[in-house]
Amino acid sequence: MELDVKNKEIYSRQIMMKDIGNKGQLKLAKASVLVVGCGGLGAPVLYYLTSMGIGHLGLCDGDSVSLANLNRQILFTAYDVFKPKATLAKERLLTLNPDLKTTVYEQFLDERLAEDIVPAYDVVVDCLDNFKARFLLNDACIKAKKPLVHAGIGEFYGQLLTITPGEGPCLRCLFPNGIPDEKSKKQFGVIGPTPGVIGAMQALEVAKYLIGLQVCNDGLVTYDGLDLSIEKVPLKASPDCICRG
Repeated sequence: MELDVKNKEIYSRQIMMKDIGNKGQLKLAKASVLVVGCGGLGAPVLYYLTSMGIGHLGLCDGDSVSLANLNRQILFTAYDVFKPKATLAKERLLTLNPDLKTTVYEQFLDERLAEDIVPAYDVVVDCLDNFKARFLLNDACIKAKKPLVHAGIGEFYGQLLTITPGEGPCLRCLFPNGIPDEKSKKQFGVIGPTPGVIGAMQALEVAKYLIGLQVCNDGLVTYDGLDLSIEKVPLKASPDCICRG
């Protein structure tokens, strides 16, 4: 597989980077990435993965667009309300890159779906909004030995961790007492740019992993949009965690 003249022009600003070049760009073109959740985080992740030249994207989401999504979910418009997010996202991404290969899973993630689809991809991205599904995805990625780029957001804040099974911590190391109780929590607020910032960071982690650069798999990155600070909290894998196997 070689880059044609058109793609050399499209990705010229990446190819001229010493850490990417033609070799790195080809790695991106050959790669497959599964994005679970096509909303606030998923929209910028999908946009930037497409614009960077990822060859195949899997889009998983069973939800439809609502008016309350429009302050942050940048792939959708007011004309898309009640339409399925995953299919709409595919249509928008193909206008950016008509050569993009896509696979749409128009359903919410469950244990069976996670175990069925995760092994088919090179990297998985967690753009979910609940911890039950996040833990399912975490465990499926560990079982399949696939890297998972996790992130979460709320209000002005965000967090990110790239999970590389066997090499660093996972969500079960971050939450050793299990899934946080979400039933009693009210719906949280979020300002539009927050998922944009964190989603862009997730897409960057995916690209770095695919071209062989160091990713953030040894600590939790925290973002504070109020004072525009980013910190990294060291985190080690728990000795008895499933990610150590």
